Formats: sequence, C-alpha cells, structure tokens
Amino acid sequence: MIHKGVLFVTIAVLWAHDPEADSPHWKTYLRGGLVNIDQNSLGLATYFRIKRTTNYTFGDVRLYAHIFETDQDIRVRYKSSRIPIRLPWLYNFTTVSYQRNTLVDVKLRYHYNQGLGWFIRKTDSGNMTAEMGIAYDMSDYLEDTRKTTYLKSAFTYDKSVRNIDAKLELDYFYQISDEVNEKNQSRFQILGELYWNIYQNLKLIGGMYQELPSDKSYNEQRVLLYFTLGFNKPLEWNY
Repeated sequence: MIHKGVLFVTIAVLWAHDPEADSPHWKTYLRGGLVNIDQNSLGLATYFRIKRTTNYTFGDVRLYAHIFETDQDIRVRYKSSRIPIRLPWLYNFTTVSYQRNTLVDVKLRYHYNQGLGWFIRKTDSGNMTAEMGIAYDMSDYLEDTRKTTYLKSAFTYDKSVRNIDAKLELDYFYQISDEVNEKNQSRFQILGELYWNIYQNLKLIGGMYQELPSDKSYNEQRVLLYFTLGFNKPLEWNY
C-alpha cells in the first residue's frame, strides 16, 4: 500500500503544472486544392485543423479529405499530449482516429493508440520526436467487434528556413494479435509536406501521403500528391 502511495505521488509531481502560468493558445488551419493519384486522376483536397497548446499540453483535431470520382481517403484524428514538468524532454500521448481509404480497401477503420514520446530536438526553427506505444483498431467495426492490436512506433521532423517549412511524419504499426481473415494488418504510413509562406497567414503547400500495407492482397499502393492553398489564424479564446 505504501509503495502504491509513493508511486501515485511521484506521478502527480512529475506531471503537475501551474494553470495560471500555463494559459492556452488556440489556432485554426484551413486548406483547399487539388490531389492526384496515378497520372491522370485528379481530385479535391481539403484540410481542417484546430490546435490548442500550453507550455505543458498539446491537443489538436485534424481532418484530411481527398475525394476522387470513385475513391476517397478521409481521415479524422484527435491527439492530445502532456509534458511532465520535471521531465521536459518526454511526453505522453493519446490518439483517436477514423479513416476511410478505398485506395487500400479500408471501408471504415476506428483506431486508438497511446504511449510515450521523446523530444530528440526542440528548437525555435524545428523539432524532432520519436514515439513508442500500443495501438488497436477495428476495421468495419459497426459489423465486427474484433480488435487488432499493434506495437506503434513513429518519427516526426519539421524544419523552418526563412519562408520555407518542411514536415515529415513516419508511422509504423506492427500487428501483435492474431490475423483477421488471414490478413496481416501491419502497415507503414508516410506523410511529407513542404510549405511556402507567401503572405502573412497564407501558404502554398505541396505534400504526399502513402499507406503501405504488409498484406500484398490490398490494392496497388498508390501515392497521393496534393497541392493546396493554406490559411491559418490564432483564435482569441479564453477557455
């Protein structure tokens, strides 16, 4: 019992923060443009994001929507993170997402993951992080309640140089539970973006996204290439 009490106090001290010195800041992002797969297949690319940050917490909601004549890649993701006041190079995170991606035969995927992250580098001009955690998802969960469990690893890198910003996100999900319908659900996801700051809060953004399933029975692994005009603005919210 004493050991449990010591553990609880230790965690409380590490992850504590001062609410008065840790006021939140809100920001919203909007994008619109074109997306391409293969050689002649054009579609509509849209993006919405709202972000809340303090000195020790981070939370955001993102919506990617790439719409073609017969295919869709739609991703909605919420992620929250907290930095312990005594260990500023670490953070814990929780992510919940929904995805429909007919390019790789995903009709509807509900996904959840959580774990620990490490700030490899954190500067005014760029950040580099690594994450490890546990994850699960349910494909077509409205008709099937079986969960698929993974070990999740991730790497992110962003860099700013004058009017140019770059971002790279790599996520790998290694399946550790039994295969469902004799399919391995392990996958590797790549997101890369390049930003050109053209005027105040306006940016031109070029990006690519690809999901690489381990199971080769999926559709051809096509790369999404998009070009959008983006706008961002701080929000004067006090709550």
